[in-house]
Amino acid sequence: MQKKQNDNLELKLACTVKFFREKRKVPPDLNSGNYCPHFRIKEDTRYVGVRFIEGKEVDFDTWITCIVSLLYEGVDYSGFVCGTEFHIMEGPNEVGEGIVDEICYCK
Repeated sequence: MQKKQNDNLELKLACTVKFFREKRKVPPDLNSGNYCPHFRIKEDTRYVGVRFIEGKEVDFDTWITCIVSLLYEGVDYSGFVCGTEFHIMEGPNEVGEGIVDEICYCK
């Protein structure tokens, strides 16, 4: 199936992530839909906006599973394929890391 440019908003990424205790005072709530950091693919400098929409309760420095949605149309998210490793960024601060486990194309 060929993906159209504006289909970014229909893609969801299933990821495994961990957040660093030394970078955040309080763990983020991954289920409220209000946590919208950026992902930066390791070995890259570009940031892309995401929204956490579902996830286990965060325990610092522990790997957990979650689902994120992509925020912007017209942004190149093509580097996010299964196995892609990324940093979780809040501004210039690397607050966590993760890996893409699965890509879901859903409306």
